[in-house]
Amino acid sequence: MRDGPDRGFAIAPIGAAVACALAFALTLALPAAAQERRGGAEPTVTVQGSGKHEAKPSFAVLTVEVATPGDTLDKATSAHEARAGRAAEALRALAADGVTVERSDFRLARDGVRPKQNQPGYRAVTSFALALKPVDRVDALVGRIAATGLFEIGPLGYRADDSKAALDEARRKAIADAHAKAEVFAAAADMRLVGIVAITEGGEAGLRRAELASAPSMQIVPPATLTFDASATVTWRIGPR
Repeated sequence: MRDGPDRGFAIAPIGAAVACALAFALTLALPAAAQERRGGAEPTVTVQGSGKHEAKPSFAVLTVEVATPGDTLDKATSAHEARAGRAAEALRALAADGVTVERSDFRLARDGVRPKQNQPGYRAVTSFALALKPVDRVDALVGRIAATGLFEIGPLGYRADDSKAALDEARRKAIADAHAKAEVFAAAADMRLVGIVAITEGGEAGLRRAELASAPSMQIVPPATLTFDASATVTWRIGPR
């Protein structure tokens, strides 16, 4: 007889708790549903800006190689040792005139089967990464390097001492360009910019490759300026005016 009333008394609070939970869930859902009816998330505008900055070249960069062939690895390496030593000495002699060896690398490569032999040949190669300055003397310096008869002359390029500062300035201009475009779009829609949601750097920012010169066979004329490019994609929240 006591069990019946106890069970009935326990069910009542559970039912009330469920009812309260459902009411609370509906309270939370109503604003979300109302927001969906109003059009969902806040409106945004996304634009891409670009910027460039020019800087004077501070020095030239050049890669030169000394290569020695041989029928075997040992022959190529032995013959190459003396030639590479003379090449390094020739570059050291030009240090006072503005030639700096920034890095050197050695490698052995197969030449493939030679026409008159039934075995592959080999090449021992030492490459030197050089910095040449000042830029108005690059033509003369490359001529002196070539005159040694030891080097194969590779591509020639130009760099600025403070390339990071130049690139950062190009990035600032890219953001300013994106902001100007976003203002136009927002005004055309009778809206205003509220705040930035995201910024993504686009493409590969850096020194424009078109400004890099190749090592020519005649007179070298350095560029007056180097161009640094940057781009950015920016998303703004927009709201009514």
